[in-house]
Amino acid sequence: MTILATLLSVNAVAQSLSRIYIEDFEIFPDSSVTVPVMLANVERTRGVQFYLTLPEGLQLGQSELTQYSIDSKMILTCRYSEKNACYMIFIYPSISNMYPPDTLAVMNMEFQASSDFKGGDMLVWKCRGSTANNRAIVYQDDTTTVTVPTASLIGIPMDKQQLREQYFNLQGQPIDSPLVTTVAIQVTTLPNGQRYSRKVAVAH
Repeated sequence: MTILATLLSVNAVAQSLSRIYIEDFEIFPDSSVTVPVMLANVERTRGVQFYLTLPEGLQLGQSELTQYSIDSKMILTCRYSEKNACYMIFIYPSISNMYPPDTLAVMNMEFQASSDFKGGDMLVWKCRGSTANNRAIVYQDDTTTVTVPTASLIGIPMDKQQLREQYFNLQGQPIDSPLVTTVAIQVTTLPNGQRYSRKVAVAH
């Protein structure tokens, strides 16, 4: 009885140490980034599945298995659930293959941010799998939160952009400097795109 209790305890610890996770990453508005999905398992694992809930403005693009998973004869299925508003990811073997105990990237996921993306938290949840004897695994903590920040400053804010000034002669031809004529037309372009023009007398 003591031996059985000890084995069960060790097995519980082994399961609690297995993880499916994505590291925190940064993505800029109107851009994309590819990040690895890591499997850290302490026992031979037949297949895994997890769900993704993304912050507003972030979408899942192309997903593909890593060479490690391809060599392990795995198959990737990814579909979106309208009911749960999440992506469902499944990785299972095409033959009787299994992932050995290790910590490696099993797939790569491309994320695409819209132009108004503000960042947020991404949930990796319902992380599950099965072992060699088809025993179900619930990976550590079941749900992992991935922080997806965005740049605090994209380009130069409009109120900090410099005014753009151009000069033209009275015939409307651009000139490099108003000093080449006695009267010039100064055209000022504001950061918001508005343009103003005025005649200026140039002192020589």
